[in-house]
Amino acid sequence: MPTAAGVSSILGLIALCGVIVLGFGQVDAHQRAVVAADLVALSAAQAHVAGDVDACGIAEIFARANAAELVGCQVGPEGPDTVGVEVSVKGRHASAVAGPM
Repeated sequence: MPTAAGVSSILGLIALCGVIVLGFGQVDAHQRAVVAADLVALSAAQAHVAGDVDACGIAEIFARANAAELVGCQVGPEGPDTVGVEVSVKGRHASAVAGPM
Protein backbone atom coordinates (compact mmCIF):
# COMPACT_ATOMS: atom_id res chain seq x y z
CA MET A 1 0.00 0.00 0.00
CA PRO A 2 2.81 2.54 0.69
CA THR A 3 4.03 2.05 -2.90
CA ALA A 4 0.62 3.03 -4.29
CA ALA A 5 0.59 6.18 -2.13
CA GLY A 6 4.10 7.08 -3.30
CA VAL A 7 3.20 6.57 -6.95
CA SER A 8 0.04 8.66 -6.50
CA SER A 9 2.04 11.47 -4.91
CA ILE A 10 4.60 11.45 -7.72
CA LEU A 11 1.88 11.46 -10.39
CA GLY A 12 0.20 14.36 -8.61
CA LEU A 13 3.44 16.35 -8.61
CA ILE A 14 3.99 15.61 -12.29
CA ALA A 15 0.46 16.83 -13.09
CA LEU A 16 1.02 20.00 -11.04
CA CYS A 17 4.27 20.67 -12.90
CA GLY A 18 2.45 20.23 -16.20
CA VAL A 19 -0.19 22.79 -15.21
CA ILE A 20 2.52 25.25 -14.15
CA VAL A 21 4.41 24.82 -17.43
CA LEU A 22 1.23 25.40 -19.46
CA GLY A 23 0.51 28.52 -17.43
CA PHE A 24 3.98 29.92 -18.11
CA GLY A 25 3.49 29.18 -21.81
CA GLN A 26 0.35 31.33 -21.87
CA VAL A 27 2.13 34.17 -20.06
CA ASP A 28 5.00 33.92 -22.54
CA ALA A 29 2.63 34.06 -25.52
CA HIS A 30 0.90 37.13 -24.08
CA GLN A 31 4.22 38.92 -23.51
CA ARG A 32 5.33 38.08 -27.04
CA ALA A 33 2.06 39.50 -28.38
CA VAL A 34 2.51 42.74 -26.39
CA VAL A 35 6.10 43.20 -27.59
CA ALA A 36 5.15 42.39 -31.18
CA ALA A 37 2.25 44.88 -31.08
CA ASP A 38 4.56 47.63 -29.81
CA LEU A 39 7.22 46.94 -32.44
CA VAL A 40 4.69 46.68 -35.26
CA ALA A 41 2.94 49.93 -34.25
CA LEU A 42 6.24 51.80 -33.96
CA SER A 43 7.44 50.55 -37.35
CA ALA A 44 4.18 51.39 -39.08
CA ALA A 45 4.00 54.84 -37.49
CA GLN A 46 7.59 55.60 -38.51
CA ALA A 47 6.79 54.56 -42.09
CA HIS A 48 3.60 56.66 -42.08
CA VAL A 49 5.37 59.77 -40.78
CA ALA A 50 8.15 59.25 -43.34
CA GLY A 51 5.54 59.43 -46.11
CA ASP A 52 4.88 55.76 -46.86
CA VAL A 53 1.23 55.53 -47.97
CA ASP A 54 0.93 51.87 -46.98
CA ALA A 55 1.70 51.91 -43.25
CA CYS A 56 -0.48 48.84 -42.73
CA GLY A 57 1.55 46.97 -45.35
CA ILE A 58 4.67 47.80 -43.35
CA ALA A 59 2.84 46.63 -40.21
CA GLU A 60 2.13 43.28 -41.90
CA ILE A 61 5.80 42.83 -42.79
CA PHE A 62 6.96 43.59 -39.26
CA ALA A 63 4.26 41.39 -37.73
CA ARG A 64 5.46 38.41 -39.77
CA ALA A 65 9.07 39.21 -38.86
CA ASN A 66 8.06 38.97 -35.19
CA ALA A 67 6.17 35.67 -35.60
CA ALA A 68 2.84 37.45 -35.15
CA GLU A 69 -0.32 37.77 -37.20
CA LEU A 70 -1.62 41.26 -37.94
CA VAL A 71 -5.29 41.18 -36.96
CA GLY A 72 -6.08 44.87 -37.45
CA CYS A 73 -4.43 48.10 -38.54
CA GLN A 74 -5.75 51.64 -38.58
CA VAL A 75 -4.05 54.88 -39.55
CA GLY A 76 -5.02 57.88 -37.44
CA PRO A 77 -6.88 56.39 -34.44
CA GLU A 78 -5.46 58.99 -32.04
CA GLY A 79 -4.31 61.72 -34.38
CA PRO A 80 -3.32 62.18 -38.00
CA ASP A 81 0.17 60.69 -37.63
CA THR A 82 -0.66 57.70 -35.43
CA VAL A 83 -1.06 54.04 -36.33
CA GLY A 84 -2.97 51.51 -34.25
CA VAL A 85 -2.46 47.77 -34.63
CA GLU A 86 -3.75 44.55 -33.17
CA VAL A 87 -1.67 41.38 -33.40
CA SER A 88 -2.05 37.76 -32.39
CA VAL A 89 0.68 35.40 -31.17
CA LYS A 90 -0.33 31.80 -30.47
CA GLY A 91 -3.94 32.86 -29.96
CA ARG A 92 -3.11 35.74 -27.57
CA HIS A 93 -4.08 39.22 -28.78
CA ALA A 94 -2.47 42.58 -28.01
CA SER A 95 -2.89 46.07 -29.41
CA ALA A 96 -0.77 49.20 -29.53
CA VAL A 97 -0.89 52.72 -30.91
CA ALA A 98 2.21 54.68 -31.90
CA GLY A 99 3.00 58.04 -33.40
CA PRO A 100 5.22 61.09 -32.96
CA MET A 101 5.22 62.89 -29.65
